[in-house]
Amino acid sequence: MREWIGQCRDCGRDIYCENGFLNGVVLEDQSLKCFPCAEQEDAGTGDSERQSAENGDSVQHSEREPD
Repeated sequence: MREWIGQCRDCGRDIYCENGFLNGVVLEDQSLKCFPCAEQEDAGTGDSERQSAENGDSVQHSEREPD
């Protein structure tokens, strides 16, 4: 069974639920992303990372040693 769920917020590709599995990602704001767009963001080429690089903003993560 294949049911249309919505469209990717980035590229507009249709996202379906196939046999109980969603062919995409639901974001915190309840919007949808297809797997290719979600993978691009995970690889560091998503919009938020690109905008940060253009603005010169950077986020650094470091592990804190236990006290």
